[in-house]
Amino acid sequence: MSLEDDLSCAVCTDVFRDPVLLGCGHSFCRQCIYDHWSSSGTRNCPICRQVSRQRPVANVSLRNTCESYLLREQNTRTDRKDEDEQPCPVHGEKIELFCQNDEQLLCARCRKCGHGWHKTMPLQQAVRQRRGKQKAALRSAEKTLLSLQNGTARDPKISRYIQSQVQETERKIKVEFEKLHQFLRKEEESRIMSLNEEEDEKRGAIDRSIQGEILTICDRIKELKAGIEDDDISFLQNYQRIMNRSEYTLPEQELSSESLIDVSKHLGNLKYQVWEKMKEICPYYPVILNPNTSAPQLSVSDDLTSVTSSTHRQNQTSDLPLHRSRVVLGSVGYSDGDHTWEIEVGKSRHWSLGVCLELKGKPITQPLIPANGFWGLKREGYMYHLMTAEACEINIKRNPEVVRVKLDYVCDDTMEKQRWRRVSFIDASCDAVIERFSRVPLQHKLFPFVIPEDQSIPLRIAPANIILTVEKKMSFMERHELLIRVCFGFVMLIIMILLPKNEQRGK
Repeated sequence: MSLEDDLSCAVCTDVFRDPVLLGCGHSFCRQCIYDHWSSSGTRNCPICRQVSRQRPVANVSLRNTCESYLLREQNTRTDRKDEDEQPCPVHGEKIELFCQNDEQLLCARCRKCGHGWHKTMPLQQAVRQRRGKQKAALRSAEKTLLSLQNGTARDPKISRYIQSQVQETERKIKVEFEKLHQFLRKEEESRIMSLNEEEDEKRGAIDRSIQGEILTICDRIKELKAGIEDDDISFLQNYQRIMNRSEYTLPEQELSSESLIDVSKHLGNLKYQVWEKMKEICPYYPVILNPNTSAPQLSVSDDLTSVTSSTHRQNQTSDLPLHRSRVVLGSVGYSDGDHTWEIEVGKSRHWSLGVCLELKGKPITQPLIPANGFWGLKREGYMYHLMTAEACEINIKRNPEVVRVKLDYVCDDTMEKQRWRRVSFIDASCDAVIERFSRVPLQHKLFPFVIPEDQSIPLRIAPANIILTVEKKMSFMERHELLIRVCFGFVMLIIMILLPKNEQRGK
């Protein structure tokens, strides 16, 4: 800060004139502080707001310093004026006045010629006045810069709201991952149980085989013992037969695939099989709602796929007026390509849905029509109509419970074949087109939007069916089989044409 800033009054932003000292230690121009007290109705300090009960006293030291500074500045300005003084470009006379109406520098003849009825002031007074305003603007900018650098300019409500968003989002992430962990733990337990069951089955088969061998050997041992106890004649007669039966060796243990664990059944495409099952608890939604665009009276679900109109505020920790409208946008806008999504409206009789341009955080105060960037379908009781200025009624035979919104392209019938985007509204249960907009501009992103108007009846984004296709790698012959056949046929045709000619020449 310069010396002049230190010697300037905080009220008039000019150098002190007849400065007085308050009890809090701050100094002001005598006239400035009394004017401030008169306008505010209190005797507080404009800087620290402390009430000054005593009468201000003259600050003689500060007054002398200011007078010395002004005298020195005046001498400096006079010397600079002598060096840099420019005459009037019209009359060549000394510039002494400033016209407040036209914001122009004037000489005496300029005032008489064209500024006689205008409000003028001496040149130095105009300089002091405008220099004071410029200094005030400079101080304000420096103060703003300092607050930004120190982080004190941020609205504490915004900081608190962002902090609450982080905490709530973190909690929901943990809940969702805990669901996944529970699913994976159950799936792991199920697969290990299946492995153990197969182990018991294989071991049981081996045990049954061994028990059969044991019974066979036991029978032969009994027969040998009985033969030994026979009389001599019977023993000799049956000896060879009994010995032949006693010659038994254990079969070699051959490992066959049927007797071993089917490892491929348990580990083959394990991750893919688990993912296939996870699709039941992890549906894919083509549109995710943006909760930052919802009004306080709207409740967006934790998975950001449905919204309900409610008299209760969705988030009590938020004191920020995010939107005064009841429009909830999708989190992603579409600038190219074909896109389709379905919205479950159920039995609700009051709703609106469609696409719109990005709101950019601004409240909606205009009608939701194409001229203002909205292309939608609206239901009011038993009546349906496009969201246009005319609001013509649409005749529908049955009330759709799921509305499909399709965003694609279309070309007009003119010679130029101009390309437009098209927004279609379809009854998803029977694929019947309800109505469509055919001339939607291409230049901007279009965001899905929904407006729930029936309390306690949500509008829900329907999950999309994911179809997985496995691409088969084909050999060169398979990829070009048709071309090879055509080339082969063409070569054979040429041979058949040339062969008779060669035979004739040979003859």
